[in-house]
Order: sequence, then C-alpha cells, then structure tokens
Amino acid sequence: MPLHCVCGIFTFLSVCLISFTTPCNGGNILVFPVDGSHWVNMKILLEELHARGHNITVIRASTSWYIAEKSPLYTSITIAIPMDEGLENFFDDYLQENMRVSHSIWSQALVEIFDDENMIKSLMDSQYDFVLTDPAMAPGVLLAKYLKLPLVLNVRWITSGEGHFAIAPSPLSYIPVPGSGLTDKMNFMQRIKNMFFYSIILFQQKFIVGPSYDALCDKYIEDGCDIIALLQEADIWLFRSDFVFDFPRPTMPNVVYIGGFKDTNKKQTKMSTTRIRSGLEA
Repeated sequence: MPLHCVCGIFTFLSVCLISFTTPCNGGNILVFPVDGSHWVNMKILLEELHARGHNITVIRASTSWYIAEKSPLYTSITIAIPMDEGLENFFDDYLQENMRVSHSIWSQALVEIFDDENMIKSLMDSQYDFVLTDPAMAPGVLLAKYLKLPLVLNVRWITSGEGHFAIAPSPLSYIPVPGSGLTDKMNFMQRIKNMFFYSIILFQQKFIVGPSYDALCDKYIEDGCDIIALLQEADIWLFRSDFVFDFPRPTMPNVVYIGGFKDTNKKQTKMSTTRIRSGLEA
C-alpha cells in the first residue's frame, strides 16, 4: 500500500478517536483553609486549581482577616462563629494557652457546621470530589471524615509538630525534631534532648489539642476518631518541603514534595539577581 494511503488512514483513525473521546471536566473541590500566613500557601494552590478549570468552594470564618468572602477564584461558605470574645482575650492569653484557644475556636466552628442541617445537606448535594485542607488545625480533616470524602493535605505542620513524624517512621536517634537545633548526627546527650523535644509534641497532642476535638469525634463521627489517625489516613500529602534539602529520613508513597511551589516568576527573579550583581560590581 502506498505510503500516502497509510498516512491518510492513520490520520482518519486519529481524528475518529479524538472525536469520540469524552470531554474532561474540572473537579469539584471543598477547601477548609487556616487563616493567617497559612492562607498564603493555600491561595497559591487555589490559583493553580482555578486556572485548570476546577470548581472551588472555600469554608471561611465570618471574622477572617485574610480569606475574602468574594473572590474570582472560589465560592465561599461563611460560618458565623463566636470568635469576637476569643479574639478579644486572645493576645492576653497567648503565652499561656495559645494552642488551646486556637483549637477551641475552630472546634466551635465545626460544631456550627455539623448542627446546621441545611449546610450539611448543601455540602452533601454538592458532590465534592475531595477536601483540601491545612492540617495545622483539624476541622477540615474531621469534615472530610464526616462527609466521607477523600482527603488531600497541604502540609508541613500538623496539629502538633512537623508532619513527617505522623506519616512515616522517624527514628529519633537520627532524625532531629524541628526547633531542637540538632542534626542527623547526635551523641547520646543530644539524642536525649531530641527525645525531650518529641515528648513535648506528644504532650501537646494528648493533653491540649486532642481534648479540643474529643467531644466532636464522640458525637458526630461514627465509632469515634483520633486526629492523628485521621491524618495518617489522608489520601495525599502535598508536603511544603524539598526532600533533597532535608535530613535523610523515611517517607511514604502518598507524600508529594512541593517545596518551591511559590517561586512562580523564575525569570524575573533571575533578572533581579543579575541586576543586583551588576550593581555590586559597579
């Protein structure tokens, strides 16, 4: 058969395959972010998801400082929670019980959602594909469990400590706890120090963070729950770190390292660096 006939048949078949391919629809994503500096990281992910045609719904507090109620990126669900009193005394209590107050506020927000039958029905009817949340606070994790949706974490820090220690084996003799000032090469006393820092994390989770959500787990989650166990069950961890720049440690296949994802304008950065060098040389 002549070559041009073969090419013609191949082209015809290719066009037919393309014509009968089902269209690709964007996903329907429910986002439960954390306010403040954590929102800076989350917003970058939302911008990329929106650019790819995904439909995004963001749950925000009525007194949110950074998360706008109206945005071209997403549709918002605003929760009216009694944060005024907590925020009024927040800075007075900061040094003593910052973590307890923060988790208590978000725990109240989750109660508002679970007790609102209309909101729960709306969330169910929206048929979200998954929940994207920052696990520095646990409400998004609990909401995903309650709605029986896949969970994606935008993570470096969890409710108490660094995320690696919850998702993968982390031998304390070789992996330093952040804030300890240690490296992966420790003598005996340094390993004791590392264990002490890790004990603080366990104490915070057991006696400060956990109790804030125990009542929610018992009341709203079937068979109860444990925050760390729910984090470990997450489908994907988008980890805001670069594995090659960290100390050697085990990891898991569902951990995706996205360190450097905020460096969007590399050309401009390179140009600025060149200008700085030129100025120094001059």
